[in-house]
Amino acid sequence: MLREKMVLGKAPSRSANMTSDSIFKILHLQNSSADSSSHYDNNRSQISSNKSGDGFNSIEIAGIASVAALVSVVALLIVYMYARKCMASSSVESSEIQGVTIFVDIGVPLSYDSVVRATGNFNASNCIGSGGFGATYKAEVSPGVLVAIKRLSVGRLQGVQQFHTEIKTLGRWRHSNLVTLIGYYGSDTEMFLIYNYLPGGNLERFILERSRRPVDWKMIHKIALDVALALAYLHDQCTPRILHRDVKPSNILLDNDCNAYLSDFGLARLLGNSETHATTGVAGTFGYVAPEYAMTCRVSDKADVYSYGVVLMELLSDKKSLDPSFSPYGDGFNIVAWASMLLQQGRINEFFTEGLWLDSSHQYLLETLKLAIRCTEEQLSKDQE
Repeated sequence: MLREKMVLGKAPSRSANMTSDSIFKILHLQNSSADSSSHYDNNRSQISSNKSGDGFNSIEIAGIASVAALVSVVALLIVYMYARKCMASSSVESSEIQGVTIFVDIGVPLSYDSVVRATGNFNASNCIGSGGFGATYKAEVSPGVLVAIKRLSVGRLQGVQQFHTEIKTLGRWRHSNLVTLIGYYGSDTEMFLIYNYLPGGNLERFILERSRRPVDWKMIHKIALDVALALAYLHDQCTPRILHRDVKPSNILLDNDCNAYLSDFGLARLLGNSETHATTGVAGTFGYVAPEYAMTCRVSDKADVYSYGVVLMELLSDKKSLDPSFSPYGDGFNIVAWASMLLQQGRINEFFTEGLWLDSSHQYLLETLKLAIRCTEEQLSKDQE
């Protein structure tokens, strides 16, 4: 991980590489300055404790006027050092019932028949979402026990053996901001994954419906930080590391307290070399794919960071990544170009969703938007994978 230097209050630079870990640190610093909370330190401990080595990554921050912010840097580094302890082994014991492999015991036996029956034989009335990999169904496997079943498009995957290998690897990883992979089933004719059910829907719906509920800066900041934590874990703590390749609002799920969980991680590895689940020609969704990735089809963690930056912009504004209102600006104009244009023209208050600019700290909003712009302005490194 490269050292990061961010000068708050100045225009973003392309000279330094933005990583998911540095995103976390910047957002955490921001949170520490406004409202200290053990929630973030506990999550950071979960990431940091799986690392090995003598050194640790840090970011150099200059130009911060607030003394409290400078003090929080020291506090953050102390917490980060203290959190570097050994984790328990990441190996997960699994069991199998009627072809269903179980990673997490939820207290209810899960078999192929019971899962299919709980979805109403994958009835459309139980469908709660669909995407490039397949549709997701809500299933009550026992009274009061709900799970989410992602039924995969069998014909688009690399094969049953590869499927088993990849999913068993994914089943090893646990993080409080990743959806939990409870188990899976795979055969030549049927494949599905079993996840914990999250009642808050996805971030896409949250953004569309936020005019109906009070949404403050603290809630938005928490969601952004949760997703950054998940990406930092996938990029830095998993071996082999996991590149998501399709970070977007519909792949970020929420519980009733607006805690955020990243879903569909690792699934892009199941696609064949020539397969895609979007119109970009690469794994990803148009509007969230880094231009360098779309042109070269060579992916690194910087592609996820770009997508995260776009999601962060959508979370702050009332625009979509490819909003219809951008059409007067011509083809290729997106939320990234819009944010940069408003920043250069000194009209940045027009970027933020209604009420957010009036009710929140302008400093924190501006810093967060500049962070999002930095994520999207980074070019992919030369050592792409």
